Amino acid sequence: MVTAEIAPITFQYSHTIGRQENRSGSGFFYPVDIARSGKNQLSVISRGSETPAFFPCKRVTVFTVDEELVQEFGQKIPPEEADENAPAGTFMWPTALAVDSEGNTCVADEWLQRITVFNKDGECTGKWGREGSGDGEFNKPSGLAFDSQNNLYLVDSYNHRVQVFSRDGEYKFQWGSEGTGDGQFSFPWGIEIDYDGNVWVADWRNDRIQKFAPDGAFLMKFGSSGDGDGQLNHPTKVAVDKEGIIYVADFKNDRLQVFDSEGNFITKLLGEATLSSWGRERVQLDPTIVKAREMAHNLHEREKLFHGPISVEVDDEGRIFVLECPRQRLQVYHKQHALFGGGQL
Repeated sequence: MVTAEIAPITFQYSHTIGRQENRSGSGFFYPVDIARSGKNQLSVISRGSETPAFFPCKRVTVFTVDEELVQEFGQKIPPEEADENAPAGTFMWPTALAVDSEGNTCVADEWLQRITVFNKDGECTGKWGREGSGDGEFNKPSGLAFDSQNNLYLVDSYNHRVQVFSRDGEYKFQWGSEGTGDGQFSFPWGIEIDYDGNVWVADWRNDRIQKFAPDGAFLMKFGSSGDGDGQLNHPTKVAVDKEGIIYVADFKNDRLQVFDSEGNFITKLLGEATLSSWGRERVQLDPTIVKAREMAHNLHEREKLFHGPISVEVDDEGRIFVLECPRQRLQVYHKQHALFGGGQL
């Protein structure tokens, strides 16, 4: 195993989950977001392809950290039916998902301009939303996050703001506008609510992370454009663990960056992936693939690296889950050491 270490925190690679699965079953097809959906259980939304042969590839896949498939739900709708009357439970361009305290899953769809709600059994129980720029309307919804009261915080990407709704779609309040100032956004993407209820937003085109109070009051920001340590290139998701450590999916820099609670750079992870158990099952079905992998020069060194890390999630056990869209997998890491005090951990 390879360990990335910057005292006092050590991150150790654990394992990889996932493989490409075009239709259904144990894998993903261009996954775009990940969320915890129970103890040792995760949910991933696959955006999929517009190729007609792959219509069923847009789905929510629920699985355990040990790579056991639990269930999947949702389905692709043909483009000719993809309008405001599209049947409940269908997707066209899903962008994000969030799971509330009762196990209900909300999925954002930027083509259908709506939120679709599923219960813990994967049954669609409703849909809501409408396109626009007024209160409660949105234009290409992306990141979603529930607070402890099951209020849904929604990143209204093309309206450059965050809106807050009840789980059933009742509008509550909003903040943000287009720009580069404090509390302004430029095509924001991912969102996180930390253990204290504060709201973190990946400000995609501004190459920064912003932190807000639960009511939207601006608190802090960090990040600038570039590929140096602590710089960002179109960040897509942010996660904060229970000790206040911040993890940013630095999408176009192909890395995960780690910051302390004040936004100071700690370290970066570049990827250590191995074949997942699902991946090994697929490879071993075809001896020609096994042989080709054995002959490929430096294959592991090329395969292990992050490519398009699009989402990140953390849990109470100190595990970090990094989702990669183009490589259709997630890598799991463990945070090993923590220093309490000094405002960092």
